[in-house]
Amino acid sequence: MSETKQICDNAMHVNIYTLEEIYKTYENLEDHISTRQIIRRFSENKQDIRMLTLNECNLTHCKNILDLGCGYGFFTEALSNRISPGAHITGIDVIGGENKKMFLSTCAQSGYSATFIEDTANIITSFPDESYDCVIASYSLYFFSHLINHISRILKNNGIFIALTHSEHTLEQITTLFMESIQHILHMGDSSLHIIKLFQAFSAQNGFLKLQPYFDYITYIRYPNNLIFKPHNIDQCIRYIQKKQYLFFKDIASLQADEYNALIDDFYNRLRWYAISYNQFVVNKDDAIFISRKIRNKDSAS
Repeated sequence: MSETKQICDNAMHVNIYTLEEIYKTYENLEDHISTRQIIRRFSENKQDIRMLTLNECNLTHCKNILDLGCGYGFFTEALSNRISPGAHITGIDVIGGENKKMFLSTCAQSGYSATFIEDTANIITSFPDESYDCVIASYSLYFFSHLINHISRILKNNGIFIALTHSEHTLEQITTLFMESIQHILHMGDSSLHIIKLFQAFSAQNGFLKLQPYFDYITYIRYPNNLIFKPHNIDQCIRYIQKKQYLFFKDIASLQADEYNALIDDFYNRLRWYAISYNQFVVNKDDAIFISRKIRNKDSAS
């Protein structure tokens, strides 16, 4: 990779969400697990995306694994008996606390030693070249897609990078109704919500193009899915949104309390009306899997 391209990549990076907003969204472990349970319960596609991923790649040779944005170990818990015996797993996440405890516990229960680093993903810029056999970014790469070049750099020859991510159309039924409420209450024109910008930072649609300059072989796997809420379950959809409110509602966070509450009430009423009128509320939850391999010898890389 040329120095010019690296400078351009870094210049294009924008922090869509602040660390405080990320903390507020993910620091409560019970909330994080609760949203996972809602997704699992109302998903049309019942296949475990982690198993689908691991069935497509052989990690038995992997001894040093890095999980970027590891959280409490959602993906790590699926690695049991899939990686080399005696492997070491390093997790990096900006949120420690209960995340750290559960991540380390999950690795220990699977029989693997582990290290948890409480920091942003930017820490990998200081990591030595070719340090890891496998790097994982499970629903996290859109927060730090500017680091793809460093992910490639710290992978060993024949290393594997696994990225799970969303479609740009994920949750579009929710974001569309939210924009209708914004236009109705605030009389604003069309604009792109922050959560949409987040999904667009690394998505099913653009992931291949973002990975291609840094990897030699890329496998792309679609994971089509919908969340289906019946009228009597629509409060579960609202609960899911509330658990992610600092991501969903960033665009209106500066409003006065009365205006903010009026907009939220209008939005939730639209959700309920839609579910009753159509006897269901179907939410796009398409995801994608990218399995990228770095196979060039270092000396022959262009």
